[in-house]
Amino acid sequence: MKKAALTILSLMILLPVVEGQDYYQVKKSTRISTGMDEAVALPYKIGKDSLVVYMTQSTSVGASSPTDSEGRRLFTIFQYNEKTRQKKPFIDALVSQQHEGPVSFSGDYKTMVFSQQRPSGTNRSSDPLGLYFAENVDGEWLNIRAFEFNDDFAWLFSPALSQDGRTLYFAANMEDALGGFDIYRSKLRGSSWTKPENLGPAVNTTGNELYPFVHPSGTLYFSSNGHDNTGGFDLYETTFISGNWNQAQKLPPPLNGLSDDYHVYFSEDYKSGFLTSNRRSRNKEIFNFEYDIPPLGVPEPIKKTFYKYKIYDRKLDTVDPNLFRYSWVINDTLEIPGHEVIYKFPDPGTYVCELKVFDIQLDTFVIGQTVNTLNIRLNEQAVITCPDTIPANTPVEFDGSSTYLPGLNVSRYLWEFGDGRFGEGIKTNHTYLYPGRYRIILGVEMRKERRRDDPVVRSNFKDVIVIAPQ
Repeated sequence: MKKAALTILSLMILLPVVEGQDYYQVKKSTRISTGMDEAVALPYKIGKDSLVVYMTQSTSVGASSPTDSEGRRLFTIFQYNEKTRQKKPFIDALVSQQHEGPVSFSGDYKTMVFSQQRPSGTNRSSDPLGLYFAENVDGEWLNIRAFEFNDDFAWLFSPALSQDGRTLYFAANMEDALGGFDIYRSKLRGSSWTKPENLGPAVNTTGNELYPFVHPSGTLYFSSNGHDNTGGFDLYETTFISGNWNQAQKLPPPLNGLSDDYHVYFSEDYKSGFLTSNRRSRNKEIFNFEYDIPPLGVPEPIKKTFYKYKIYDRKLDTVDPNLFRYSWVINDTLEIPGHEVIYKFPDPGTYVCELKVFDIQLDTFVIGQTVNTLNIRLNEQAVITCPDTIPANTPVEFDGSSTYLPGLNVSRYLWEFGDGRFGEGIKTNHTYLYPGRYRIILGVEMRKERRRDDPVVRSNFKDVIVIAPQ
């Protein structure tokens, strides 16, 4: 088992780089890269320091990279301090002459799970990879314990914890795998983990599925070389809806390139992250990516323009329909009977509303009644037109053509859909994959007068509910 798994860990193909940045700008993490393999980068917050935790084969930072019985380099878990720019082993106690990594954390950084190769009691060349947990106690990782479903005859590798730390995803070549390595899931029930379940053919193939990452939204990301028969590894996503996994969908460029792409990490707002790829060399390398669209600032909720009003005369103390007939005349054209009426005005504008009172006994109009002037104005804002409730897996049009920003020279319309997807255009279509509550932001960018000017963006938001498909 070990020889096959190690081949997968080091498999890579050198191909040209895909050009075009779409909504992300991808850059190589030059301060992490050493020319050896580095993979699976994640952020780690400790006090005021921002760390990047990853696995590496490097021997240039004070620790010897482990090798297997055939001399192939294995991985060690390292950290990079973005403030001090120092690299060192993440946990000294984990540095051994075995494979360690990658690692995953719960959202509060209180629980960690990592892959490690530990002696199985047989000869070293057959030692399998397993999963191990640790708890953060006052900044130290203690209480290291094995996952109860580690197997002497299977490799359990590349774990990914959910935000609450109660769902575990990992890759393994267990007996029920559809191919080489499949993605599995286990849930924490009380103090015990459930038997790992294979995610099935919507996710797994006869090839290899590796390096899962689960976003706080619930979307699962992973790498596979079996979904499109190209022979290389690409990044995919899937969601769990109504008891089933959606068919995995390939991520667009630049997250996927023409080379092998192995692992992706997204921040909670999807505006930044880390990518593992061999798109620049024969080695796995870590890349940073950031949202490549002007910041939409602090968006405000869309203000509703009200057209329906109650029209009445506050000074009218008594009303006697036996002696008087009442009506309101709007702009000298429309007459509505009644002393108190509700009317929906058709458009923005200025409306003069005059109360007419007719004295039945004298057969004449009463002079000097109330005249109200009502101004209905559009709010100067970006306006999003779409349903308030949207079924998942259903394409929906999002329309910004009701935007009202008079006197401003609009350059483009930018959309954030709250699920890691972005769009551009006065109208655009989008499909939500996962039920939940999402905040849609429309940013209207103004055309710059001078090239060096910072872009000016007016933005507003609307919240929608996405429900499971019927």
